[in-house]
Amino acid sequence: MNKNVLVTGGAMGMGKAYVIRAIKDGAKNIVIWDMNEEAMQATKEELSNGRTEIHTFKVDVTDTELVYRTAEEVLTSVGAIDLLINNAGIVVSEHFIEHDPKKIDLSMQINSTAPMHVTRAFLPAMADRNDCHIVNIASGAGLMYCPRIIVYCASKWAMLGWSQGLRVELKETLPHIKVTTVTPGHIDTGMFEGAHSKFLPLISIDTMVDAVWNGIKKDKAMVARPRAVGLLPLVRGILGLKGFDWLLKVSGTNDFMAGHEDNRKK
Repeated sequence: MNKNVLVTGGAMGMGKAYVIRAIKDGAKNIVIWDMNEEAMQATKEELSNGRTEIHTFKVDVTDTELVYRTAEEVLTSVGAIDLLINNAGIVVSEHFIEHDPKKIDLSMQINSTAPMHVTRAFLPAMADRNDCHIVNIASGAGLMYCPRIIVYCASKWAMLGWSQGLRVELKETLPHIKVTTVTPGHIDTGMFEGAHSKFLPLISIDTMVDAVWNGIKKDKAMVARPRAVGLLPLVRGILGLKGFDWLLKVSGTNDFMAGHEDNRKK
């Protein structure tokens, strides 16, 4: 690989899993952006191998000025980023009538607006490289809707639309920069602890990382796991909204977040 890789939310969970895979693949430099300094330091100490340099930056991705300022620091100290993984995300499980207004803004900022700014901050330097890749972690929720997480769904719909648009735009203007959009169901990281679905089985971290890495290497436009997630737009188109509503209800998707508690493993 011998590339510079940046992972937002890279201190734990799926972010850490992507960092591990990049190191195994021979990354030259790993840049971790996260809010949790203690977790970043622990990850750095755990994964340092003498071959890949690991750089950590405490970044609140909702602070737009900080995002651009830290990006400049990364470009100066590490260099241009070859593989950017926009992984940072949050989920808030509340009925909308009870939803904390501040958390509405926070969900939209972290899950959809921040990836746009992070990408915008590094894109000019990527334009001068030979081969770059941007991976945007959306969600299967961006292809449907589910009670209690409708703000999360909205944020991922936004992420999905922007990511696909970016892919097409760069294909026409900077074809050496590839974009892969990832739409997973719920992964075994603890983020969706207690959630359940007859339709979407729990995905292991290794399965998801393998799928994403294969998608990067093959320049796939989208990586969906389980694969049935990728069929959701087709199913919705065939059934219509009322039919799709019925499917989500009988499949248990409407009760997906019952008993949910974010309990991510560090």
